[in-house]
Amino acid sequence: MHGVDLVAGAVFAGYRIERVLGRGGMGTVYLAAHPRLPRRVALKLLNRDLYSDQEVRARFEREADVSARLDHPGIVSVLDRGVENGLMWISMQYVDGTDASVFRGRPLDPARAVDIIAQTAEALDYAHERDVLHRDVKPANILLSAGRGRDRVLLTDFGIARLRGDARQLTRTGDFLATLAYASPEQLSGATVDHRSDQYSLGCSLYTLLTGESPFPADNPGAVVAAHLTKPVPRASDQVSGLAPGLDAVIGRAMAKDPAEDSAAVPNSVRRRPRHRLSLRR
Repeated sequence: MHGVDLVAGAVFAGYRIERVLGRGGMGTVYLAAHPRLPRRVALKLLNRDLYSDQEVRARFEREADVSARLDHPGIVSVLDRGVENGLMWISMQYVDGTDASVFRGRPLDPARAVDIIAQTAEALDYAHERDVLHRDVKPANILLSAGRGRDRVLLTDFGIARLRGDARQLTRTGDFLATLAYASPEQLSGATVDHRSDQYSLGCSLYTLLTGESPFPADNPGAVVAAHLTKPVPRASDQVSGLAPGLDAVIGRAMAKDPAEDSAAVPNSVRRRPRHRLSLRR
């Protein structure tokens, strides 16, 4: 079997498997019991057939190494990693809840959407201050669990993250790993990527939570790429009546085509700033 298929009750690397949390192209994530502590973890296993791919192994290890540098309540913690029976694994903090992609197709209450994005922005600020770029910010990577009267928000999946200034290339020529619907023009054009790329993706995510749809929906990837590169930033208020005009300005600022744009035709309020911090609270 090329993938990973552990049954409930099986013991792997000391962890007792409870159930599958999710499957993807690279591996499977299980809910598992810690071998020594009364806690549950998310156990991520790389598919067996990918173990021989040096680049994929390096990317998997990078996720653990980069995430382990980050100690923030809004970022999913990496607890351990290893290799067992030819399978690479990472154990991570388990978040009992869902992710922000569940709101796809329906507009979220604006106050709740803003709070989710504001908490995500705080986590990104922390990562950026430590020279870590996420590079795949999207609703599916924003985990939500119950908090005290509000969502508790945690950013996850640093699988294609990198350290700023790290010249090592861990993506094959021609491959593009970030989700197109939320990818910045810099990523799509092959330009230098910095923290402002995460800002762009965060702006796309805010638009999606407010409207229920991604900023540039299209039937084929080429049309999505062209829209990110050339189309004007859409106005969320055109899709959902009653939204505060200031939200359009925030999204426009985050999604400016050029992070260093200084055209007189573009109002100051919509230019991306030297830092990505977004003033979302009114």
